[in-house]
Amino acid sequence: MATRGRPKSDQKRQQILDAAGELFALQGYEGTSLDALAAAAGVSKQTIYSHFESKADVLREGVARRCRSGLLTAEHLDFDLPPQRFLPEFAQRFINVLLDDTALSIYRLCLSESKRHPEVGISFYESGPKVVMAAMSEYLRLATERGELHVDHPEIAAAQFLFMVKGKPVDSALLGVADWPEGSTHEEYTRGCCEMFLRAYSAS
Repeated sequence: MATRGRPKSDQKRQQILDAAGELFALQGYEGTSLDALAAAAGVSKQTIYSHFESKADVLREGVARRCRSGLLTAEHLDFDLPPQRFLPEFAQRFINVLLDDTALSIYRLCLSESKRHPEVGISFYESGPKVVMAAMSEYLRLATERGELHVDHPEIAAAQFLFMVKGKPVDSALLGVADWPEGSTHEEYTRGCCEMFLRAYSAS
């Protein structure tokens, strides 16, 4: 009889990534051994190596999975949408992913560990920010081709947009402060960022 559900190999991979997210957040990158990860995931150390080349590879795939589940990668985006719709929808997804408690913990970890373990910073950047920036850059290029925006340097404009959107909400969350003006929210802040960006890169 056929087995229903996710294949065992994929199931174990997900168990490893789930356990890694929790352990990295609680114990840090250096403090999390592969033996501890194997025990937490309920798999053998050899099983980890059958799915991932290293601990940095586990981190890289965990960050990439968050981008995919947050619908931030190119295959999950509708590049045909006009900027007035695409940018606010993308920005809200982006912030929702970044403000998740586990995502914030992983971000803190990568910031603190990247000096001693450069592979941590590289893994995080290549599987998270770089992927999201590439998707945004591609959208801006296509929107410019359609005459909806005027963007000479899509990569630079993508970075400007993403860093503007994440700036205050993420910094406030990382520092544990809530100093929004009375009656204001990060949703309103995000909306304002999109409006400012659209004015700056208007095709008219």
